[in-house]
Amino acid sequence: MTPSPDTTGVLMEKNRMESLTDGIFAFAMTLLVTSMILPRNAPVTVSSGATLLGMLPDFYHYIIAFFVLAAFWLAHHGQFSRLHHIDTTFLHLNIVALFFVTLVPFSTSFIGDYSSDVVTTCLFEVNLMILGLIFALQWLYAAGKHRLISPDYPASDIRRRLYHGLIIPFISLTGIVITLLGSDSSTMIYMTSPLVSYAVDRYAGKCTPDGEE
Repeated sequence: MTPSPDTTGVLMEKNRMESLTDGIFAFAMTLLVTSMILPRNAPVTVSSGATLLGMLPDFYHYIIAFFVLAAFWLAHHGQFSRLHHIDTTFLHLNIVALFFVTLVPFSTSFIGDYSSDVVTTCLFEVNLMILGLIFALQWLYAAGKHRLISPDYPASDIRRRLYHGLIIPFISLTGIVITLLGSDSSTMIYMTSPLVSYAVDRYAGKCTPDGEE
């Protein structure tokens, strides 16, 4: 069966958006490493060991940002694999999300330079929180009334993916509160994301009605 011109256009648009998204994620994840480049005006009298120790905050936040972006990319890939088409609203949401993806290298570099500053820490955490909320909103829109997904897609899986999409925003919000309370190590809370993910899976499993796959 030959697809109609309208159907072909929708499928091409989805593929093009996937390619754009993959490219921007790859570029942003690569650009993160520039936050650790030694500045040209670094004092030559300082030993390499001392310089490396001084760059530990940069490296630490690079690790967080890289793996959080990787988690977002995996979640986005999972979303797309379940969409049978996209529409203008979903496309616009994706473009807004990509804007915040491109901001992650900047906020990571900023917090690396001012790791104990409240403003830079909150900026980093707000960046990740908004990005996570937009991706969660994308899924909520696509899955609402099975708008862009198969009508046979289980409601339990819809909820599970939504809960997972809210993990980073929840952690980021908690980090912001901890920062405003005076802690200068609030970004360490992102290390709890695997544990939170496990807890979400356990909770979602208990909420699955008997007999629902």
